Amino acid sequence: MIGLVKSNWTYLVGGIIGGTGGYLYWFFAGCNSGTCPINSSPVMSTIWGMLLGGLLFSMVFTKKSGKVNLKELFNNGALLLDVRTRSEYAEGHAKNSINIPMDELSNSLQKLDKEQHIVIVCASGMRSAKSMKLMKENGFKNCYNGGSWVNFKD
Repeated sequence: MIGLVKSNWTYLVGGIIGGTGGYLYWFFAGCNSGTCPINSSPVMSTIWGMLLGGLLFSMVFTKKSGKVNLKELFNNGALLLDVRTRSEYAEGHAKNSINIPMDELSNSLQKLDKEQHIVIVCASGMRSAKSMKLMKENGFKNCYNGGSWVNFKD
């Protein structure tokens, strides 16, 4: 429950402010004074205020999530995990990468830090996407599909 509130705090705060505003509008200036062209109630004014307030507040105060620059992440200490086969890795790989083939990854997850930023690469991006999905299902929060290992070749 706490996690849900933390991740949606902007909607909650906006809803409280908007709901209060909706009710105050109804009480002081809206349908209560007879100036509203439609039939309204304090409940509906409050609900509409909550909905609009939550939406507007979240639009203004939610951080914009841009794309993560994976090369910059790698240069700042992220682990580069190559999930190609051992023979593919031996034929060429990015400097400072480690090799755990995709078919061995599920048995090797305990060797990796779940909190560390990990950029996963392979030949084209297909195996790294599958590996990222596996890792996220096992509690890794900061793993990214880096596509082809060639993108990280010096």
